[in-house]
Amino acid sequence: MAAVWQQVLAVDARYNAYRTPTFPQFRTQYIRRRSQLLRENAKCGFEPGLRRQYLRLRSQLLALRYGPLSEQSSFRASSVRSSRTTLDRMEDFEDDPRAQGARGHRRSVSRGSYQLQAQMNRAVYDERPPGGLVPTSVAEAIPRLQFANDDKNLLACCSLDGTLSIMALSPAPPSVKVTLRGHLGPVTDFAWSLSNDVIVSTSLDGTLRIWNTEDGRCIRAVGDPDASELLCCTFQPMNNNLTVVGSSKHLLQVVNISTGKKVKGGCSKLTGRVLSLSFDAPGKILWAGDDRGSIFSFLFDMATGKLTKAKRLMVSEGSSVSGISARSWISREARDPSLLVNACVNKLLLYRVVDNEGTLQLKRSFPIQHGSQLLHSIFCPLMSFRQGACVVTGSEDGCVYFFDVERNTKAIVNKLQGHGGPVLDVSFNCDESLLASSDTTGMVIVWRREQK
Repeated sequence: MAAVWQQVLAVDARYNAYRTPTFPQFRTQYIRRRSQLLRENAKCGFEPGLRRQYLRLRSQLLALRYGPLSEQSSFRASSVRSSRTTLDRMEDFEDDPRAQGARGHRRSVSRGSYQLQAQMNRAVYDERPPGGLVPTSVAEAIPRLQFANDDKNLLACCSLDGTLSIMALSPAPPSVKVTLRGHLGPVTDFAWSLSNDVIVSTSLDGTLRIWNTEDGRCIRAVGDPDASELLCCTFQPMNNNLTVVGSSKHLLQVVNISTGKKVKGGCSKLTGRVLSLSFDAPGKILWAGDDRGSIFSFLFDMATGKLTKAKRLMVSEGSSVSGISARSWISREARDPSLLVNACVNKLLLYRVVDNEGTLQLKRSFPIQHGSQLLHSIFCPLMSFRQGACVVTGSEDGCVYFFDVERNTKAIVNKLQGHGGPVLDVSFNCDESLLASSDTTGMVIVWRREQK
C-alpha cells in the first residue's frame, strides 16, 4: 500500500483542477509545495493512525469545499452495468508545460522530467444528464495499458471489469474514442496490431477476442478448448496474423486470428501459469514467464508458426514472473540485446541475451517494491542518447521509477509519485513525450515530458 502522505497528495492533486481555474501557475506551485510539506511531515514519525484520520478528514473537507469528484466535467459514456473510463480533467496540450500541475517529487533527468498531464478514473453511470456521474465505490484495477504503435496520442487500457477502452488524448478535450465490450470476465492482457487497426485481448472468461479499433466491433472470439483462463497475449511482430496466448493451465499456444484456429506445432507447456510473453524484434525468439519463477525461451518458425523449446532460466523458485520486455539496444552505452523482467523478488531484473537461443545472463538488478502484484516495465523507446539508457517500471509503493542501466551508483534518475495504489503498468508513446501509468485503484495517469 502507498504511504499515507502519498495518498493525501493524490487526493489533493485530484481536486487541484478546481483551484483558481484561470491561474494554472498557482495550481502548479500549490501542489509542489504540498508535496514538499507532506514529504517533510512524513519524516517526523507521527502515529500511522493519526495520518489515516487526517487523510479521511482531508478528503471530506475537499469534498465539502469543491463538491464530490463525480460532479466534474467529464466524458460521459452510455449507461452500462460495469465501470467505464472517464477523464477527470486534462489541460490543453498546447498550454505552457510548466503550468501543468506536477505530481509529487520530480528529479532532473537527462531524458527529461515528467509532469502530470491527465488523470483518468473508472466510473459507472446511470441515465443522468452530463455532469451527473456516479463513481463506483470500488474501482477496478487496470492491469495493462499501451499506446498505439507510432502514435503520440492514442492510448488503450484494459480493466478487470471486462472492458477495454481506447482513448484519444489529443486534440483537446481528450475523450474515450471507443469502448470494447464483450468479455464476460476480467480482461488480463491485450496487444495492438502493427497497423493499429486490430486489438487482441485475453480474459479470465477463457476467450481470445479480436477487435476492430475503429468501431469497437468484436471480429472474432476464440474460446480455449480446455476452458482455461487466458492470462497474456502478444502478436508475432513479423506476422500479425499470428498471436501467442498463455493460459492458466500452463499452456502456450499460437493462434491464427484470420481463421481463429490453433497453429499445428504451435503449442508448448510450461511449469506454471503463463503470465508474461515477449518476442525479440525479428520475431525469431519468444520468451515466456510463469508463476513458478521460470522464463522459457522458444525458437519460432516464421514459416509454420511452430514453437521449439530452447532454454529455461529459474529466476526465483515460486516467484511469479509478471512482466517481460525485450529490446535490442542501439545506444553506445548499452549494446547488447536485453530482457527486462519483473518478478516478485523486490527487484527489477535486466538480463543480457547471449546467444541465438535466447539464453539469458543477469546483467544487473534495481531495487523496487514487488512482492505479489503483477507489475510491468518498459525500455525507453528512444534508445540513442548521450547520457545513459533508461528503463521505467511500476512499483507496489505507488511510484513510477526511471533507472539508468549503466549507472553503477544512484541508478534512480527519476521518480513519479501520485498513484494511490501499486502501479501495475507503464507505457511510452512513440516519441517519448507522454508516459502513461495505471494502478490497482483503477486510475490512469498520463505524464508529459517537461520541455527544457
